[in-house]
Amino acid sequence: MTAAMQVTGVNAENLSEVQEFYRNKSVFLTGGSGFLGKVFIEKILRATDVKCIYILMRPKKGQAVEERIEAMFKNPLFTELNKLKPTARNRLIPIHGDCQLSSLGISPADRQTLLDEVEIVMHSAATVRFNEPLYNALAINVRATMDLMQLAKKMRKLQAFVHVSSAFANCTVFHVDEVYYKNELNITAENMCKVADLLGPEKTNGMTSEWLGKSPNTYTFTKALAEEAVLSEGKDLPICIFRPGIVIPTYSEPLVGWVDNLYGPMSILYGVAHGVVRVLYLHLDTNANFAPVDMCANLMLVSAWNTAKQMNQTTSVPPPIYNFVPDERNMLKWQTYRRTLEEHAPKMPLTKMIWYPFVIIVNSKLLYNILILFYHIIPGYIFDFLLLLIGKKRRMIKTYQKLHKQIAVLDYFVEHKFTFTMENTSKLWLSLSRADQKIFNFNIREINWPEYFHNSLMGVRCFMGKEQPETIPKAKRLMQRLLILHRTVQVLVYGGACALMSWAFLRI
Repeated sequence: MTAAMQVTGVNAENLSEVQEFYRNKSVFLTGGSGFLGKVFIEKILRATDVKCIYILMRPKKGQAVEERIEAMFKNPLFTELNKLKPTARNRLIPIHGDCQLSSLGISPADRQTLLDEVEIVMHSAATVRFNEPLYNALAINVRATMDLMQLAKKMRKLQAFVHVSSAFANCTVFHVDEVYYKNELNITAENMCKVADLLGPEKTNGMTSEWLGKSPNTYTFTKALAEEAVLSEGKDLPICIFRPGIVIPTYSEPLVGWVDNLYGPMSILYGVAHGVVRVLYLHLDTNANFAPVDMCANLMLVSAWNTAKQMNQTTSVPPPIYNFVPDERNMLKWQTYRRTLEEHAPKMPLTKMIWYPFVIIVNSKLLYNILILFYHIIPGYIFDFLLLLIGKKRRMIKTYQKLHKQIAVLDYFVEHKFTFTMENTSKLWLSLSRADQKIFNFNIREINWPEYFHNSLMGVRCFMGKEQPETIPKAKRLMQRLLILHRTVQVLVYGGACALMSWAFLRI
């Protein structure tokens, strides 16, 4: 027992080792402007006394880096932090750079600052677009990882490096253990980058299908290559890999159901709520491998602490991997997701619906293609024609083309069932004190999924739809009117079809 503990009489279980670890530490974060990155920044500033966070960022859409950071802290996500720690913003130090550039585009002066000061590296930056051109995906997801590891090797104070990967990085394997799958690749990360340099963007992208092999898209292929890079080039670093599933709204902190993007299932949910998406291709008996974003941030923080703790242990084992998805003790099926949405979505509709929200789910690709013709394409042309008549810009067909393209890239994951082991993650959770389990909760087994999805629905409505709870009565009235219109159209269409078939039968 330490002297401080003897004086205060505090039990070790009530102390937070993780908070103490981060006290006065300097952290370097990439991907800080992303969904997970924002939540990570908010949590580490609110829950620890970290010295500073160096954040890699580039100007975007006419905004300077400093302006982007100021805009970030005006987001509702940071409301509680701004109240509790009004000066926390000052601990965020921008490092001008870009993951698409050689050596991350960091200036010599900033590079020296990182080499002298950084103790923890959190590498969260990535392009998450499944259809990203291969050359770009290699630069962002692979080369940037390799460049950052080379930089980290020269950081004299480095204690931990967390590489954020994906539970689906190795999706050619359908049962994913917390191990490396380098044998699934037909080339190493280093050689792939060398080949891309020699071929250039056009030829590299033109040979995408040949390089991907069994991988369904450039995202999973390059994330798998990045893991191979960690194994081959990062083994001398205090490094670990974090593999989250599909990252979705916050579970509990700092806001329930917070979300700021429309990727993956959230985009589909938003489309259904607007009355735009009416048909989905999905196998309801497969696992929905979701991971709440606040729990992901907590696991990142804890895995760095554990990596630093193990740093002085001499071992030849590969860097540890932490899978993070629902496991068999609290498994989540798409069926549960659908039932919850059906139960709760009508209680909180949007005021901006263009049609009565409903969705038909089928597990046949052929039937899906037939149904989208009648429920998406034909209504889209009719809607665009009406917009043209009133002098407004046509948009529905373009919207559906974009939606169908986005949904199509998910087919591979719809058609295969994935299972995961989480032994390392479970052991890490059990190693925490009660205080740390409370402060840095990532116990995914405790989640009540129906309750969580109810909160997520409200979060999507508030944070993405910008509609507060007081607008729900107005939205319900609109939904009732749209329901009457929907039923009227159904009667006319079905009645017309029956009349046409009767006429055709009488003509025979």
